[in-house]
Amino acid sequence: MFGEAGVQGAAGGGGGGGAQQVDLSDIFDSFFGGGGGRGGGFGGMGGAGARQRQRGPVKGDDLRFDLEIDFDRAIFGGEEKAKIRHLETCETCKGDGLKPGTKKRGCGTCGGQGVVMQVTRTPLGNFQTQAACPTCRGTGEIIDEFCPKCSGQGTNQVAKTVTLTIPCGVENGQKLRVRSEGDAGPNGGPAGDLYIFVNVKRDSRFRREGTEIYSDASVSYVDAILGSEAVVPTVDGDVTIKVPAGSQPETVLRLKGKGAPKLGSKDDRGNHYVTLKVNVPTSLSSKEKALIEELRELQK
Repeated sequence: MFGEAGVQGAAGGGGGGGAQQVDLSDIFDSFFGGGGGRGGGFGGMGGAGARQRQRGPVKGDDLRFDLEIDFDRAIFGGEEKAKIRHLETCETCKGDGLKPGTKKRGCGTCGGQGVVMQVTRTPLGNFQTQAACPTCRGTGEIIDEFCPKCSGQGTNQVAKTVTLTIPCGVENGQKLRVRSEGDAGPNGGPAGDLYIFVNVKRDSRFRREGTEIYSDASVSYVDAILGSEAVVPTVDGDVTIKVPAGSQPETVLRLKGKGAPKLGSKDDRGNHYVTLKVNVPTSLSSKEKALIEELRELQK
């Protein structure tokens, strides 16, 4: 601001002409609107409120688990087993990382503040900065004896099998949340959630779009012309459908209420659509050919 005079301390020195101390937290506050010791913005990095929040219980991380289920399970729902590994609060120390019967004590290096002040001399003056205390690593507390079960971490890695309730109508790619089955939080904090990402296996018989189900049914050209009945599979089992006389290739027949249910609503179901695939033979016996020729003559 003052050029060479400013470097020499001749300007803005308040008459003393000595080196001027500058706290970087004040600079950050002026640019970013921090609250100094109030815990806001950059100014809150070393504030007492922020340190207290770090020491207290913190919610654990959420976890993801990819689950593959059968087509029918996605339609009707049910229970599935999943083997997961997550962090659980240590039963020995209850999450505080201390050996039972011991206590934490304040750090003598930083006076329990978790930070120490560092002064750096520069041509612009002495810059005073804060850094995490190297003795307590920023916690402000010293632990003399850690819990032997979790080595002071407060959590242990545990493998377990959880029972998942799959709602009816779930679709490929949807997420299901299982509360409190994620990792346990530090300092005895609550566990996060477990998110199940559903992958539905393909079914060779059906195609699904939302609540609608589609399939194909093969019929002979004679049955398509004269009409008949055909047995087709549905998610509820085989059903008999009526093939109307004169049905054209790719005719679509609707089976009302035989589709997939809406998510979590088993009685609210879509439809099943059957596309007729008419089989036209590539070769005929002499008798069949004669009958077809006779039919063609009748149509003239």
